This record gives sequence, structure tokens and C-alpha cells, in this order.
Amino acid sequence: MTLQLFGKAERHRLAWTNEPPRWQFAEGGGLLVEAPPKADYYQDPAGHHIVSSAPFLHAAAGSDFALTTRLGAEMKHRYDSGCLMLLADDRNWAKLCFEYDGRRPIIVSVVTKDGSSDDCNSEPVAVERPYLRMTRAGDCVSFHWSADGEAWALVRYFGMRLPDTCRAGVVAQSPQGTGCAAAFDFLALTEPGAV
Repeated sequence: MTLQLFGKAERHRLAWTNEPPRWQFAEGGGLLVEAPPKADYYQDPAGHHIVSSAPFLHAAAGSDFALTTRLGAEMKHRYDSGCLMLLADDRNWAKLCFEYDGRRPIIVSVVTKDGSSDDCNSEPVAVERPYLRMTRAGDCVSFHWSADGEAWALVRYFGMRLPDTCRAGVVAQSPQGTGCAAAFDFLALTEPGAV
């Protein structure tokens, strides 16, 4: 069963971590989030940049699910982005981002295990509003992206020890900038047996 988490009937499932000063649901079921300056989720393996301040709107998700969105982000500063994120705890999480690398928009994935982030830049994105999808099957996670919501490209497939229930949702961030607005058109959670 698929739930549209930004729909009026399902919004009660959502909660904020680092609620931003400005955000709102759109009439059509979307979400606009304005990340504050320097907001990020990242744990530098060298220990120089450890932060978990980005606005994260999430719902509980079980051991098997798919979470899909389409988004656009105001990309003025390097690393400005909108993301999907799966969080087990403050030292174990993963995110899939539509991000500005300082020259162009790209797809980026970050997997953080035991307090150390593994950051991987993927391919450039030519569309203004790509689709992102994360899928969990037990302790295996897949990240995909799509230009049109039909043809999906694998970004990353990895294992992670996860509890039966995690938090999954959307993030807006501006690690080096003065803020970033991200617009998510929808957030669809598909889980077997969800009610």
C-alpha cells in the first residue's frame, strides 16, 4: 500500500527533527522547506565537520519500504540540496541528494556508519526537478534517481545494520551557504501491509 505522506490525511505521521523557521505544505500536497544557514547532516571521517542540524521531516518506516519524491532546490551555494534520508540513530544514517557541486546540479549519496560519513558524487542532472527513491529490504538499501519517474538509475546499493523501524523522510540543507529552499512535490511511502 502507498501512502502520500504530504496529503492532509497522512500528515499526522510526520514529525520534525530540527524544525526550520520557515516551511509550509502546498495546496497540491507538496512541501516547501527553507534550510537555515550552515544546515547539514555530515560526519567527516577526519573529524573536522560533525553536524546534524539540517531540517528533517520524517515518518516511521519499517524493515521493507520504498520512499519516493520529486524535488527542486534553490542552488546558490556549494552543497545546497534537497534529499531523502533514512535515519537509524545519530551515528547511522544515509541520504540521497539533489545537490549543487559549485558548478552544476548532481546526484550525491552519503552513507554514515558508526559516526563516519562516506560521501559519493554521482552523475550530473539536466532536469530541474528529478525524482529520488530509496528502498529498504531488511539491512539492504538501494538509492535510485530518475529524470522522468519512469526510467530509474541505480546510484548506490549498500548494507547497513538497521532496527526494525527507522525514520525516513526529506531534508533541506545549505552546509556552506546562507540557506536553501527545497520544494518537494510529494512524498510517497510504500510498505507491505501499510494501513
